[in-house]
Amino acid sequence: MVGCLQCRMSRRSFIASGAFVTSITAVGGVGASAAAYGGGGPPRADSSHDASVGLPAQDGMIDFHTHLFDEEMPTLVDPAAFGVNGAVWLAAMRSPKIHIEHMDRTGLRAHVIGVAHAVHGISWGDVERDLALYRASNDRIARDWVAAHPGRFYGAFGLPTQNIDLSIRELERAVNVLGLSVLQISSCSANGLYYGDPFFDPLWSAVEALGIPLFIHPHGQSNQPPLDKFFLNVSVGQGIEEIKVMTSMIYNGVFEKFPRLKVVIAHGGGFLPHYYGRIDREAVERPQTVKNLTKKPSEYLKNFYYDSCVYGPNILKTLIENVGVDRIVLGSDYPVGEADGLAALRATPGLSAENVRMIAALTPARVLRRGA
Repeated sequence: MVGCLQCRMSRRSFIASGAFVTSITAVGGVGASAAAYGGGGPPRADSSHDASVGLPAQDGMIDFHTHLFDEEMPTLVDPAAFGVNGAVWLAAMRSPKIHIEHMDRTGLRAHVIGVAHAVHGISWGDVERDLALYRASNDRIARDWVAAHPGRFYGAFGLPTQNIDLSIRELERAVNVLGLSVLQISSCSANGLYYGDPFFDPLWSAVEALGIPLFIHPHGQSNQPPLDKFFLNVSVGQGIEEIKVMTSMIYNGVFEKFPRLKVVIAHGGGFLPHYYGRIDREAVERPQTVKNLTKKPSEYLKNFYYDSCVYGPNILKTLIENVGVDRIVLGSDYPVGEADGLAALRATPGLSAENVRMIAALTPARVLRRGA
C-alpha cells in the first residue's frame, strides 16, 4: 500500500465520488539509449519560433509548467472530473502538436512538459512497480515529446522517491541517457515524508551534482473536511501542500546543505510567500526551531524559484515584491491553468518589458542550464 496519506485519501475520495478509473495498465521498465531518442536533450537554441515576441532565439520564451496525459500510466481521475473544459484539456495533454500550436499562437519557444500528478498520482503499488512505471513514462516523454519535436520541449521526469538508491539510478539514466532536463516531484513522497526530511539528502546531493532543477508540483491534499466539498482539496489543498514542503525544506536546512540546489515551486509557492511573518515571529519566540538555519526563515524564500501561475495580476505583483523578480519563471499550468500565461504575465501592474523578458526567457533558461 502507498504510505502517503494524500495518496490513500485521493483514492478513497475518487472511489467515493465514482470518479476512479479501475483499469490500471501494467507497464514494464524499458531501457533506452540516447541514440534511440534522437539524442534527447533540451531544446536547441536555434529555434526560429521567437519572431512574434521580438527576441533572439537564445532568449526565447519558456513556459516552465505544462502537463501531458500519459495514456499508459495509471489514472486516478475520470475525465468527467476535469470540469467543463475536460475534453479540451485532455486533447491538449495528449498532443504535442496542440502544445506546439499553443506555443506558436502565444509567442513561446518551449514548454517544460511533465505528467500531471493530480491526474496520475505518484505511487501505484510496491516500489518496483513504481520504478517500472516511472521508467516507462520517462522513456515516452524523451521519445514522443522531446526527441520527436526538437527545440520545443524540456522533459520533466519522475522517480519513486520512497527508495533513494533506485531513484538515484533512474535520475542518472533520465538525465545522462534520455536527456531529460527537470526532476518533477510532488510535495511529499509515497512514504509520507516531506522533501526536507534528511532521508532525501542523498537524492538532493545527486540532483545538485547533476546541476538540474527540481520542480515541485503537489498531487493534491487529502479530501477530508473541510476540503471534501467544492473541489477545495485542489484549489486550496495544493497551496497548503506547497507550504508544507517549503517549510520542510527550509527548517531541515536543505539550502544550507545544498546551496546550489535549484528548486522551482508551482502555483507561485502557494500561500507561504504571502504569510511569512508568522514563521519569523516563531523564530524569535522559539529559537530552538531554527537550529538548522543561519538566517531568518523568511529569507529562505529567495532560495526558491516560483512559477507565475497565480491567477491574478495583483497577486503576482505582490509575489514579485516579496521574493524578487529574478526568482520568478513563467508558468501557466497549460492546458488546465491560464489560457495564455505570457499575456497574464504582461498584465502584471508595474512590470516592465525587461522584467517580462527576465521572467519568461532569461531566468527559465538559466535555471534549466545544467550547473548554472
